[in-house]
Amino acid sequence: MAWAYAELAKEAAKRGGPAALRYFYRGQGIVIGCALTSGAIAGTVAYDKWSKRCVAAAAEPVGESTTEALARGDAQETRHS
Repeated sequence: MAWAYAELAKEAAKRGGPAALRYFYRGQGIVIGCALTSGAIAGTVAYDKWSKRCVAAAAEPVGESTTEALARGDAQETRHS
C-alpha cells in the first residue's frame, strides 16, 4: 500500500499537486467516454445501413430467367475433342 501511495504522490508532484492530478484523470475519463460513445454511435449507424441494405436486397424481385428450368433440348451441348 505504501508503494502505491508513493507512486501516486510522485505523479501528483509531476502534475502540479493533488488537484491537478484529479483534473488530469477526469479529463482522461471524458476523452475515453467520448471515444466509447462515438464508437457506439458509429456502430449503430453502420448496422442500420447494413440492415436496410439487406431488407432492400431481399425485396428485389427475382428475374424470371433464373426461375425457369431449361428444357432438355434448349441447353447448349459442349463438344469434346
